[in-house]
Amino acid sequence: MNIAMLLALIVYISILLIIGFIASRHAALTQTNSTDFIVGNRSVNYWVTAISAHAADMSDWLFMGFPAAIYLTGAFSLWVAISLVFGMFISWQFVAPALRRATADFHATTLTSYFEAKYHENKGRISLLGAVIMGFFFTIYIAAGIKGVGYLLSTGFDVPYHVGTAIAIGVTISYVFMGGFIAAAWVDFFQGIFLLAVVLITPLFALQKIGGFAAIVNAAHARNLSLNLIPNAHNALGILLDPIAWGLGYLGMPHILSKFMGARDVNQMHKSKYIGLTWQIMALSGAALAGFVAMGFFNTILANPERELFISMALQLFNPFIAGLILCGILSATLSTMNSQMLVLAGVITDDLYKKQYKKNASTLELVWVFRCSILLIALAAFIVSWNEENTIFGLVQFAWSGLGASFGPLTMLSLYMPHITKQGALAGIFAGGITAVAWRMINPLVLGFHVNEMLPGFVIGGLVILMISWITRLSPSKHTTEPQI
Repeated sequence: MNIAMLLALIVYISILLIIGFIASRHAALTQTNSTDFIVGNRSVNYWVTAISAHAADMSDWLFMGFPAAIYLTGAFSLWVAISLVFGMFISWQFVAPALRRATADFHATTLTSYFEAKYHENKGRISLLGAVIMGFFFTIYIAAGIKGVGYLLSTGFDVPYHVGTAIAIGVTISYVFMGGFIAAAWVDFFQGIFLLAVVLITPLFALQKIGGFAAIVNAAHARNLSLNLIPNAHNALGILLDPIAWGLGYLGMPHILSKFMGARDVNQMHKSKYIGLTWQIMALSGAALAGFVAMGFFNTILANPERELFISMALQLFNPFIAGLILCGILSATLSTMNSQMLVLAGVITDDLYKKQYKKNASTLELVWVFRCSILLIALAAFIVSWNEENTIFGLVQFAWSGLGASFGPLTMLSLYMPHITKQGALAGIFAGGITAVAWRMINPLVLGFHVNEMLPGFVIGGLVILMISWITRLSPSKHTTEPQI
């Protein structure tokens, strides 16, 4: 292993742990119960809210999955980025402020506890179902992040793959253990700024080395890759049915929505929106440019572009210490997403299941330790899934993203803007959206001759089931419930 690169890795990890420690000391002064530990006493400023929300979103997919998709398919994959920007705009505009107000009014610290409070679901069924769904899809999502770190450390730092995955788990657990939501938010803020610099600087240096955009055009033509957003009329249907579906996910992504819930001032959300969207556009542009530049940068076709593209580019462009810091950008993207997902799932287990369903009089210290033990169990499950090196990061993220969005997206939007939804409709909709996403992955090849993102059928069916079951149960006087209005 190169000593300079190892030093860069140690420096970066040390910075994360120092930030986490400082934030945890500050959090200790204001966090008096498990609620504060899970959503940070709703005290996060608009800058940290914006950057941490988007840093929690991107993961190693930004450096590995997305550039590889551009490299393999051409400009067509840009529709994924366009869809994500549009979806995040809708989320900032229509979900963020409304959800922040609603969860504060209902004293809810998690998405599922908000649903239960709003619809008077006192038996804990929504929390239990939500925990199962989040547990399944977040385990897959976190496993994708662990795989990314394993690839990064094995390819860039000569660390064995499985040792690298263990390092990813260890670092993430460390600062989440220290300060919960507050520590994770401030670490994510730093990582968001750092990874943005990395994802912009690296492809710009590579573009200069290959001689500009003409080299990209020539390389694309040589590989018969289109640089048009719509290569032919046939692809227009694919644009509607696959990449654009990614944007729907933001409406129901618990680890991103939790950042909205922890914001200090709902009246500052518009500032977070503009800061966050600017960050997102710049980050996706840099990642897309990396995919395009790679077409002309490498003399031979990459056998595994997810694993090789960005890492090999950095190693060839920079001296070992700088290359090590550049590769830590991938680490930052991965860890920021992993810690947010662990926080959300552990929060559901601690607050919605353990405290409300098992031990209502549990002490604050006991709940904090339940939270920490939940983090350990989640990390272990994801580590086991990540052990198989064959699954692609892009494929794992797409499946988990679709499943979470289809499960929680329809109800999140309907709960904020549609009156007369019932608890029966809410519960049925979550289940229908999640099970459709899983089932569609298996039956899609049998039903259609082309791929349709699981998000679309899952989101549509989930939404329709909510409306239909709510309408049916409202007709029965014995099942009628009055919803509190915000």
